[in-house]
Amino acid sequence: MLHTVRTNARPFVTAHALARYAAEYDARAVIVPGLAHAADIRRIITENAALITPSRVYPRGYRWRSVDTA
Repeated sequence: MLHTVRTNARPFVTAHALARYAAEYDARAVIVPGLAHAADIRRIITENAALITPSRVYPRGYRWRSVDTA
């Protein structure tokens, strides 16, 4: 099943809504057009689901280093 989240809210609100949806619907993956779209909440996403960007797949449980940006 695919669930698309669209919003006109500010990036901070949108990011947190996305993280909430991922946890609430037991998402297996969150797909974003680029890491910048999820950078602020990447840890929250990967606690619950895989994070998929055009350049890389970050599996659920990925251990982010403080210097990881891409």
